Amino acid sequence: MPKNLKNRVRIFLKRLSLKKRGVLIHNNTVFGNVNFKGKAEIEPYCRLSGIPLIEIGDNFYMNAGCHVLGEVYFGSDVMIGPKTVIWGRDHGLTKGQLMREQKHNSAPIYIGNDVWIGASCTILKGITIGNGAVVGAGSIVTRDVPEYAICVGNPARVIKYRE
Repeated sequence: MPKNLKNRVRIFLKRLSLKKRGVLIHNNTVFGNVNFKGKAEIEPYCRLSGIPLIEIGDNFYMNAGCHVLGEVYFGSDVMIGPKTVIWGRDHGLTKGQLMREQKHNSAPIYIGNDVWIGASCTILKGITIGNGAVVGAGSIVTRDVPEYAICVGNPARVIKYRE
């Protein structure tokens, strides 16, 4: 059996196993080192690369075209809009050394329960988003978001709190 066919069969069986547990992963989605703790739906054209692990809580939804990389922990009832990037690492910035030769800097990202992240957001390494928070579409999150805060912009700033 060719390697390509073996991989297709392996991926098919993995998705079938996950579907029986309530995890629906649509076509053209790539994932590795992801731990699902409950039901989830991931739309097409997403990429989830757990380095070392992505942990996803119950009732999770990710819209199309999202990328998640690094050590990321999602709580339960999280919704993520399309084309969002959650990136748990970046390059070093040492002067006198080529950027492409510098080591990656990593830090885990924590996203609480009942969080809504709008379309086309970017969440950088080391960020914690508190329970019940909302991140507006197009926001770039460069610092922690408190519980029940609504934040928007570049860089994202808290504009009010959910009542």
